[in-house]
Amino acid sequence: MKNPEVAATEACSGLLGEAGADALGRVLQSWYLVPDAKGAVGAAAMAKAVGEARAVPSCVVTGRIGSGKRVAEVRPSVEGAAGGGVRVVRADKQRAVAFDCVSARAGAAGSVRLSVAFEDQWDSEGETKLANDYLVIAHSAARALAKELGCRDGGGLPEQASALPAG
Repeated sequence: MKNPEVAATEACSGLLGEAGADALGRVLQSWYLVPDAKGAVGAAAMAKAVGEARAVPSCVVTGRIGSGKRVAEVRPSVEGAAGGGVRVVRADKQRAVAFDCVSARAGAAGSVRLSVAFEDQWDSEGETKLANDYLVIAHSAARALAKELGCRDGGGLPEQASALPAG
């Protein structure tokens, strides 16, 4: 039987670059990552759902530590019509990056406002210590989704999470 564990960059197929993958490992305190049973929902599946104007699937990842496990989720959503530029939303154990996507693949209207949230679903070390990692993961996934959709100007997202506007 194949080992279900994957590298952090493959935990959410195509969503996390090196910085996002490193941050995910720190948040889950594990490099033994297992994608959800749905088969590692990633950038391609999410972009397809946006283009077809249907519910966008999320990616749930479990980090294994001994006999325990820790869970996190990357959850994209369509917020409606484009408008508002890049914005960071902060909530308890969660960070989201919202952006506008103008693309032929962005559904019938050709433009849409998207939000990509990262949520830590276990009792972790505390939000203040991990807040920047949450933002790096959300930013990495937002950039990957914008790239997959072919958003004009990358959805306005900066190359680095540190260049995002304060939220």
